[in-house]
Amino acid sequence: LRRELVMRHLAGVQPCRVLDIGCGPAVLLSELASQGFDAYGVDDSIKALALAEVFSRPEHALTLRNALDPAWKGTFDLMLSFEVIEHLEQDVEAMSDWRAYLKPGGSMILSTPAHPSRWNAADVWAGHVRRYTRAGLVAAIEQAGFHVEQIDCYGFPLANVMEKARAYAYSRALRGASKSDKSVKNLTEESGTDRGVETRFWKLFRSLPVSTAMRMAGWGQRRFLHTDLGNGYLVMARRP
Repeated sequence: LRRELVMRHLAGVQPCRVLDIGCGPAVLLSELASQGFDAYGVDDSIKALALAEVFSRPEHALTLRNALDPAWKGTFDLMLSFEVIEHLEQDVEAMSDWRAYLKPGGSMILSTPAHPSRWNAADVWAGHVRRYTRAGLVAAIEQAGFHVEQIDCYGFPLANVMEKARAYAYSRALRGASKSDKSVKNLTEESGTDRGVETRFWKLFRSLPVSTAMRMAGWGQRRFLHTDLGNGYLVMARRP
């Protein structure tokens, strides 16, 4: 559901120099590279970057690193960061650092979980330190030096239901995990590649009835984007 919304926003963007912060296995970044984007990705998870190398194609090269390169500052037209800032204790400071890598006037598309009141076991499992209110998210992004142009609340109603299923599954998993497995750092590193809940139902997800239903859910969420009924925020912002 997030991807459907992201791809709608990217549809009108001409190929440019793009940086994905917290790129994980870089599936979206690889797709953008195949469309002619000059694609760079950063992730501090070695496991995620190893998967990214598997997914990438030699004819559509990606530049992947485990940290930002200061030589890249001021060179990117577009920045992406999906499900990252909720892992960061110093979120404003991090986004302020990221801003330096955009050209003046460059754009950022960012997503993060919504509604602190919906904190659950899936947040703990993923290594989150917060969820955001709409006002709190806008304030944090603007404090980091960006101008927020649009904010959508996506996922309603399907993601709300799935979130409850994930919360139940991960509450059971956490009860069975050792204390050493529960550090925020370990959980964060795993969250970019862990799809344990989804893979159990992959054959069902890829079936024609369910894939058709997912497309319909993607279309259906559009009428609710201006509300706060969904479970995630997608923000379009710009470096002045």
